[in-house]
Amino acid sequence: MVARRTLLVVTLLAAPACGQRIDLGSDLVWTALHETADLSEWATPSPGGSMTDASDASVVISSDFAHTGKYSVKLTNGAVGAVHTARLWHQGDFPEEAFYSVWYYLPRAYQTKVDWTILQFRTPTDDPTVISQFLDVDLRSLPGGEMILSVYDHRPQYLRLPTPDPAIEVPVGQWFQIEVFFRNVADDTGRFRLWLDGKLYYEISSRPMSGDPTVYWTPCSVTGDLSPSQSELYVDDAAISYDWLGPDSML
Repeated sequence: MVARRTLLVVTLLAAPACGQRIDLGSDLVWTALHETADLSEWATPSPGGSMTDASDASVVISSDFAHTGKYSVKLTNGAVGAVHTARLWHQGDFPEEAFYSVWYYLPRAYQTKVDWTILQFRTPTDDPTVISQFLDVDLRSLPGGEMILSVYDHRPQYLRLPTPDPAIEVPVGQWFQIEVFFRNVADDTGRFRLWLDGKLYYEISSRPMSGDPTVYWTPCSVTGDLSPSQSELYVDDAAISYDWLGPDSML
């Protein structure tokens, strides 16, 4: 455990260098690469899988685009007048300190009226059968048509993090990686750090996190009233790791 913590600290300091990483070995906790041409990796080990809450939302394996290999997952959401959900999810007693990485492909820009949530960290409430909202990573559109990332903490004493200046613009028509370091403890050593394509943009420190080891991690498309209303978002090469992955890693 001491050796693992030492490795983690060194990695955090070195992360922005974005060096090539190929042999990840035992640093990986879990991956979903989708080359099985199904969603089985999200439920291995269980619990996990996919979920939609409306007929205009879907989660399907697709060969339209892929970050690596042949397949990715296509999240479709056509919500109008209400917020609907299409999500992948994986739940477990993950390490107290871990890196969560996922690749996204946005085939076009959209105009948002409400936040478009594409990644969530959720936790059990006092009732372990109920998963509460906790931390969201969202897309929002700017008047010029650009789409930017923001972070929202659902706890009433925190709410939305200040938007960086300049704002974090996500690329359209090319794959981009979101990676989060999550130190999930109930005291003020809690930490949440977010990289886009290897560049650190958001950092929450000196703030308690859940402290419950059970984390419900979910790349998703949660929104309503986008323009155009039928949205498509692709997800690939998801991983949880003890070590920082960065955009040059090969899983």
